[in-house]
Amino acid sequence: HAVSGADYGWRSGSGKWPEHYPDSLPTTLDIGPGSPTGVVAGTHAKFPAKYQRAVFINDWTYGTMWAIHLTPDGASYAAEKEEFLFGKPLPLTDVVIHPQDGAMYFAIGGRRTQSAVYRVTYTGDESTEPASPPLLTEEMQMRLMLESLHSDEMDAETVIGKAWPYLSHSDRHLRYAARVAIERQPVELWRDRALAETQPQALIEATVALARASARPQLTFEEKPKSGESVKSTRPVSVENLDLQEQMLRSLDTLSGAKLSRSQVLGSLRALSLIFTRLGKPEASTCEQIASRIDPLFPSQDPIIDRELCQLLVFLDSASVVSKTLGLMATATDDWKDIASDAVLSRHEGYARAAQSASASRPNRQQIALMFALRNATEGWTPELRRTFFSWFPRARTWKGGNSFKGFIENIRTEALANFVPENERAAMDELSSKVEGGDIPNFVAPKGPGKAWTIDEVVALTEGGFKGRDFANGQAMFSSVMCLTCHRFNGDGGGIGPDITGAANRYTMRDLLENIVEPSKVVSDQYDSHLIEKKDGSTLLGRIVSQEGGELQVMTNPFAPTALISISDSDVANVKNQPVSMMPPSLINALNQDELLDLLAYIMTGGNAGDPAFK
Repeated sequence: HAVSGADYGWRSGSGKWPEHYPDSLPTTLDIGPGSPTGVVAGTHAKFPAKYQRAVFINDWTYGTMWAIHLTPDGASYAAEKEEFLFGKPLPLTDVVIHPQDGAMYFAIGGRRTQSAVYRVTYTGDESTEPASPPLLTEEMQMRLMLESLHSDEMDAETVIGKAWPYLSHSDRHLRYAARVAIERQPVELWRDRALAETQPQALIEATVALARASARPQLTFEEKPKSGESVKSTRPVSVENLDLQEQMLRSLDTLSGAKLSRSQVLGSLRALSLIFTRLGKPEASTCEQIASRIDPLFPSQDPIIDRELCQLLVFLDSASVVSKTLGLMATATDDWKDIASDAVLSRHEGYARAAQSASASRPNRQQIALMFALRNATEGWTPELRRTFFSWFPRARTWKGGNSFKGFIENIRTEALANFVPENERAAMDELSSKVEGGDIPNFVAPKGPGKAWTIDEVVALTEGGFKGRDFANGQAMFSSVMCLTCHRFNGDGGGIGPDITGAANRYTMRDLLENIVEPSKVVSDQYDSHLIEKKDGSTLLGRIVSQEGGELQVMTNPFAPTALISISDSDVANVKNQPVSMMPPSLINALNQDELLDLLAYIMTGGNAGDPAFK
């Protein structure tokens, strides 16, 4: 599985490489949180063949030994995990297979815990005769051939000739091995071939190779930002690299209009990024030309492609990326996935607390990624857009994560304040972004969770028999905590930003109500469209016009801060276009556990009537 010269993308914090980078390779399996300790192959164990071929991995934290079952898949493997053994406590430290008796021995202990050694043997009817390894696939044999080219003793022209055709192979492990072989050769021997390549996949790989082999990274970072100064500085492209960079950009531009797969789109964006990070930042006119070609692609409806496009457009000083990204951020769906099962987390409550807190608060990773990219944007800001950006932080402060999560969010805020906020606005933006969501709601009760990505069908099934034994007070509290009361009128109370939902039971079936909550943009009343406001200074703002009086538009731009309205003078507006997108964030109920969700729905569907039979 481990390709010669491979990089599996592990870095600390925000430096992690996404698996889709063509110059990175994916894992076979994500185990989740833990403290990895001993690892052993099952070879020589007097176990059934399945376990002889497995890899056993120990996790100290959650007292679990996993058996990883590998299946040949192209030039590498696919993997499945099995809980081979576990205990509470069982602080696993190391494991071996004893070749003489074929038994497994594992040790526990560490950090002042009781040490012990255990012996594992097999009793059963399955054969324990030595199992033959799975046969190498055709792609694996190709990969071994390519890896033999990684030797310094081979003729360079021969290596390049043998490896080049594999740059367009459908198997990414083969493409990777081929690119490594080529990168090791003198660049002058293959530069022109890379620039002249026309096959899309091979062109992407060759461009990545040329960028990586031609120069060292050109980005520099200051250790600490000075007040009012940018956190990151970027070196301009050097004179000796200027011609090469222009040629590479022209070559990569031949992909424009080509029908590319999703992985090829991501690969081409990575190649473009490497042209800049390795060779330097082009002059402003070149950046503007490239940004103008990329800008129509953003947003793309694909969250991962949008992350890459956003970072590129920020780097290229796009004038439109800020307004587009803030509009995208406001409607980013809840993409939280649990990082481990409750059964595994229960084996160590202390270490599991952070994972459980994160699961309960459901941080929106897409929003975080977009806001992280925007902290470096220096073009396209207006006072209204800056206010929208900083009004996001009170929401983000309610999210939980690992030990460094709180500091990560705070670093986005402080770097943004230093990067693009004028001195005369800094105090106001600092105050706005220092609040915590719910802090101004009387008797605010945060959901206990853990939540989940509720589907309409799931919730409809839960409510088919009606509501019985629900908790009125909890339903009322959840109505406030998931922001219903902030935006919607209900029995004469609440905000007027969204439709009045008093008497919802008389207007909606349960499925209709849930559709409005889970997919609010599926059907949007023209009363509650969002609006693209184009100002006379050329800037744009995406939001919903809540009121228009006294020569002022009052605009809600951040659905997570719906009362933080932005005022725009009528005289500054050039045009207003309706956008059939709801400013209500999708899937707000995902923070709730089953009881909290049913209490909330009972509260809404009974019209907030504490005497309804649903609460008896």
